[in-house]
Amino acid sequence: MDVKLFRRLCAALVELTGPQLKELWTALNSLDAQMQALGMIEKRREGVIACPHCGQDKARRWGSTRTGVQRMRCSSCSRTFSSTTGTALAGVHSPARFHEVLTDMFCDHPRSCRRLGEALGLDKMTVWRWRQKIVRALSNCGASDFGGVVEVDEKFFRESRKGSREWVRHERDPVNHPKPDRMRWVDYKLTGTKLPAGISKYQIPVITMADRAGARRADVLPDHSAPPLMAVLARCLRRDAVLCSDRDPAYDFFARQHAVPHYRIDAKKGPFVIDKAFHIQTINSLHDRFERFMSPFRGPATRNLTGYASWFIARSVRKEPERIEDAWDRLMAQ
Repeated sequence: MDVKLFRRLCAALVELTGPQLKELWTALNSLDAQMQALGMIEKRREGVIACPHCGQDKARRWGSTRTGVQRMRCSSCSRTFSSTTGTALAGVHSPARFHEVLTDMFCDHPRSCRRLGEALGLDKMTVWRWRQKIVRALSNCGASDFGGVVEVDEKFFRESRKGSREWVRHERDPVNHPKPDRMRWVDYKLTGTKLPAGISKYQIPVITMADRAGARRADVLPDHSAPPLMAVLARCLRRDAVLCSDRDPAYDFFARQHAVPHYRIDAKKGPFVIDKAFHIQTINSLHDRFERFMSPFRGPATRNLTGYASWFIARSVRKEPERIEDAWDRLMAQ
């Protein structure tokens, strides 16, 4: 656009009505999201890019895709590709709205898939699938090297079989599909049956770790036994670490086995702080935020719990722009 036309456009803005200004603002926000999304995608094309089909680096520009991403053509195998080929973003036809879904995931209060879909003009299941792409990309997010004073504890979430068809299959074919080992959680309330007491096998443990330098991590454990818990600790703790935990004997056994200084905090009787430095208040605060983060999702399926734990950690350890950029890098690396 030349300068004169741009000035005429600016002068005409004062004549716009309220609805027209609102529509213009929406269009500008959409354009900004489009430019940001394309910028994140095209970062991968900086320097020499190898063909994902044959591995050769002899490629030249070959137009663009319908989403605006630069298309390349390999001179060796004559096949075309783009920066998203072979990544988690392959097949995403609206990078701008995908970017808005990603941005919403790292804001202070993420919206539900239904409300976000209504705002973006998308079906709620499309938003859910995109969110699952991002969650899978964030898997194993968090520090893997903890030193100094390290606080460790477990957070338990009730098992969820959301989306499972086990009861439907059982009712249709009881012979080939045996009765599930527990009722649906809502049936306990409807029938007046008592819930399993204490820490049962239906409570899924998530071990969380935090040190005083700001490192955070959350790992879903397969069961309540000590070996998986000790394996996570052995993989993440440095030799100079000082372990602070509750009175779970698994932590004490690990500390004695690996000669790690260990402070056991009795969360019920105290003392709650030992030598004015050793406590588990940081990890308890992390658990409180974790519980509030999970509350709006009404108990995600246990098969997706690892992704939600990584999502929470990714939100906890960095500022919002850094979180979004790191998520884009992980998506483009898949």
